[in-house]
Amino acid sequence: MKKWLFRVIWIPVLILTVLFLVANRQLVAVSLDPFNAEAPALTTPALPLWAWLMVMLFVGLGAGAFGAWLSARPKRVAARADRKRVRELSQEVTRLETRLRDADAERQAHRTSVPSAEPPLLESEDA
Repeated sequence: MKKWLFRVIWIPVLILTVLFLVANRQLVAVSLDPFNAEAPALTTPALPLWAWLMVMLFVGLGAGAFGAWLSARPKRVAARADRKRVRELSQEVTRLETRLRDADAERQAHRTSVPSAEPPLLESEDA
C-alpha cells in the first residue's frame, strides 16, 4: 500500500518539479529590498531560477532539521539522566550481590567451624 501511494503521488510531483526546473533556466537576481523594486539596495547575483529554488529547498530542510533537533532536547536530557540512573542502580546491584556472596561465604564458614556434635550435657546438682 505504501509503495503504491508513493508511486501515485510522489512520482508525478517529482516529474513536474523536474519539468519546472528545466523550463525555468533564465537568470534571476533575487531582490532583498522590499521598498525599491527598480534599484534595490540589496540584491543577489543572477543565477538560474532552478539554482535559487534548490538553495531555498536546502535552506528549508536545514532549518527544519535544526528545529527538530532543538525540539528533541528535553528527551535527550531525560535519556541522559535515565542512563546515569541505570548505571548507578547497576553499580548498587553489583555491590549488593557482592555483599550477599560475602555473607553466604561467612555463614558457610561459620557452619563448618562449629562442631556438629550435640552440646555437652549439664551436670545436675543431685550428684
